[in-house]
Amino acid sequence: MKKFKVFFVLSSILLLAVFLRLYRLDQVPPSPSLDEVSIGWNAYSISETGKDEYGTCLPILLRAYDDWRPALYVYLVIPFVNLLGLSAVAVRLPSVLLSLITIITTFFLVQELFGKRWLSLTATFLLAISPWHIYLSRLGHEVNAGLTFSVLAIFFFLRFINKKKIIFLISSAIFFALSFYTYQSQKIFGPLIILALGLIFRKQLWKLKKEMVIAGLIGLFLLIPIIKASLNPEAMIRFQGTSIFTSQQEVYQRAANRVAHDYQQGNILGLIFDNRRVAMGLTVLQAYFSHFNPTWLFFNSGAEDHKIPSLGLFYLWELPLLLIGGYQLAMGRFSRQNKLLIFSWLFIAPLAASFSTGAPHAMRTFIVLPIPQILVALGAMALIKKMKLKSWQTFLMIILLIFSLAFLLHNYFVNFPFEQSDSFQYPLVQAIDYVLEVEDQYQKIVFSNQDHGYQSYMFFLFFSHYDPKEYLSQGGTISGGYEETHRIGKYEFRPIEWSKEVRNRDYLYIGNLNDFPEGTVSLQIFKLLNGKESIKVVK
Repeated sequence: MKKFKVFFVLSSILLLAVFLRLYRLDQVPPSPSLDEVSIGWNAYSISETGKDEYGTCLPILLRAYDDWRPALYVYLVIPFVNLLGLSAVAVRLPSVLLSLITIITTFFLVQELFGKRWLSLTATFLLAISPWHIYLSRLGHEVNAGLTFSVLAIFFFLRFINKKKIIFLISSAIFFALSFYTYQSQKIFGPLIILALGLIFRKQLWKLKKEMVIAGLIGLFLLIPIIKASLNPEAMIRFQGTSIFTSQQEVYQRAANRVAHDYQQGNILGLIFDNRRVAMGLTVLQAYFSHFNPTWLFFNSGAEDHKIPSLGLFYLWELPLLLIGGYQLAMGRFSRQNKLLIFSWLFIAPLAASFSTGAPHAMRTFIVLPIPQILVALGAMALIKKMKLKSWQTFLMIILLIFSLAFLLHNYFVNFPFEQSDSFQYPLVQAIDYVLEVEDQYQKIVFSNQDHGYQSYMFFLFFSHYDPKEYLSQGGTISGGYEETHRIGKYEFRPIEWSKEVRNRDYLYIGNLNDFPEGTVSLQIFKLLNGKESIKVVK
């Protein structure tokens, strides 16, 4: 295939990817998410003061809502906030650009693995139109940075293996180190995939020990700050809060009851099989294998997290191609090392999510991309070669692709905001805009921080563009959002207990419908995009 044709096709794929990720970026998702307002305002605060909302100077881990997320993405957002102002687009645009880098890198990654341009272009195209990748690319979230840096790191490693130039190995070490500063799951995926690469390519690496030592030392040096920060006891709060071991008390209690019964009965086998460790192991295995459930991968039972309505993480037509591609890779005449790398990547990716609550979890397993697309591309190439497609079959394939993209566009840009605006607290955003227009008329303004008003203090900071210097001079954030009350000037963010509230004409209350008795007169009621009433403003 001539280089001009490759360049033309690749450019066309990138233009499609740009459209799918930039079109109406300010409107879909319908408003900034809980994480996006935190990332955005803290980027603004660090830019203005060098400190986050807690007064921490240039944090390595952003405390945020006590989730202690790696803070690199916050720093990537700063130039965009400075250039575009504090807005959803400013927070989301770095994620979009990172996703485009991932798409481009996928082309070169597949080239390093297989050296086949059509295969590379097919895998790149599949990633460009992936419902999973499109959804998360349009969120201003650090998970995209983690994926991009990991894909770059693995690409440069393979480039080093093929070209033997130390600059590629150093680049790989740098990107692996940076990935640890992006998303929590990288702290599990990164070491395991590095170990896998070391074992798979041990013979080549043994002959290049000097280069390995230099790159390894550079990587370790870059990792020192994040390792120290992550070992801080406070930073373990996130792990404890999301650990699957702290959320399965019913399972462990049942195991304890069985062990007690086995002890009374003198059942030795029962004591072996019913103990807590076995229960924990089975829980982790169940969570791990849930990520390979075809129903979860290819369907959407409703408003599932990180999925486009009526679509799974993959198109349904990708299922047979995925199976064919997996078989082709396992049985085909490909490099044994490349086979091991792809399958290692595929099976390591869900591990981090397997030790966390909420499995299967699309965001925590996002790092598996673009492996499924590579397997689907292998399947497609094998099928096309076997069938020797006729013109009418090619036409049908094109129609199927057009239909799939039209289905995706309708469900994402029309159904998604209409059906899931509650997930993005859309009415709260509208309420804040209203209150900012009338705030001079009131002595005190109280926002609920429950349900649709969850973490309303951060939404207020974001949409009011509240001056970070002023906020920090008032003491900044006291706790990670779990404190009953946040105070910002005359604003309070806390649960509303109407029977105990001060009835004063100069007080304004913004809360959920159930925060007020039936019949309470409201100044405004704000609705979800589907028309359901959500937040009420009461004088």
